[in-house]
Amino acid sequence: MNLASAQRIVKITPIEGADAIETATVLGWEIVIKKGEYQVGDLCCYIQIDTILPEKPEYEFLRDRKFRVKTIKLRKQISQGLIVPLPAGEWKEGDDLTDVIGVKKYEKVDNNPTRYQKPRKPKTWYGRLLYNFKYNFLGKMFPGLLKKDRSDFPKNLVPITDEERIQNIPKVLHTHAGKTFILSFKLDGSSITIIHNKFLGRSKYRICSRRFELHDKNNDWHKVFTNTNFKRHIQTLVKYYGTNDIIVQGEAIGKFNGNHHGLKSDEIKLFNIFVNGKRINQREFIEVCRANYIPHCPMYKEVVLNHTLPEILKMSEIKDILNLQVEAEGLVWRCVEDNLSFKVINNKYLLKNNE
Repeated sequence: MNLASAQRIVKITPIEGADAIETATVLGWEIVIKKGEYQVGDLCCYIQIDTILPEKPEYEFLRDRKFRVKTIKLRKQISQGLIVPLPAGEWKEGDDLTDVIGVKKYEKVDNNPTRYQKPRKPKTWYGRLLYNFKYNFLGKMFPGLLKKDRSDFPKNLVPITDEERIQNIPKVLHTHAGKTFILSFKLDGSSITIIHNKFLGRSKYRICSRRFELHDKNNDWHKVFTNTNFKRHIQTLVKYYGTNDIIVQGEAIGKFNGNHHGLKSDEIKLFNIFVNGKRINQREFIEVCRANYIPHCPMYKEVVLNHTLPEILKMSEIKDILNLQVEAEGLVWRCVEDNLSFKVINNKYLLKNNE
């Protein structure tokens, strides 16, 4: 789903006790708007939550929020996203307006490891001298000489972990009605992808954050991989499937990214396993992890999809399985028949955590 797109208003709902505002429905999202500003069927520009708008006069009302669009509540009505007039031009429903508007994806610091591009300066005078020579002289004069600390995520090998929100694809509730889904807790952490193969007879591990492959080992993703001795779980999968081509994806959770789950140490919990380039079925995933004691995002339950959107949103309003004192981030639904998946974020979690 595009961060900003041309969408049609499918429903207008009054807000009890409110004279100046009402709720507009776009796709599966509910957004508070000024009363009478839009009508059912109107084409508008819808901007998703978890985005940053450019500092322009028309968005000045968001300055106190640092131009970030997030979940809010007005008159007891949850509002998720922003509806603004379409920019000049000819647009049709579904057109991508992200670059036209200048919308950027909001990224938590831990999911955008720019601080690992260059090591911190040493404390000794000679260390600082070598540092400045290496990065401020050689790095600028001969940019190709230094080894890169990170590179783009290897999307040719495995997709970036980015589940679609159910509100962006409400048609799934009809196309997949009657199909079986496995629901797992969505954990609050940083995405980690571990790629395993063999080179000259030795196991090789490549570590990635959500958007980058990290070559320098001085970062939290390499640290949690090393500190949890996660190699042993990868080797278990290598032996189990009889292949070195194993890729796993999971959530790195713990103190380095807020410790929402109240853990004593950082952990990795898997949610995907790829064998020879193919993601295994979710039911098989759960069975393999349980049989081999591989840490994974806890399963909530197995259900047959026969729910309305409000029912699915309500179902996600649960306590965290690892820390019963806080709200769960939400649930991830994966179809056992075709691996279609989507996430349902707990609105209580979003409001509580100012998301």
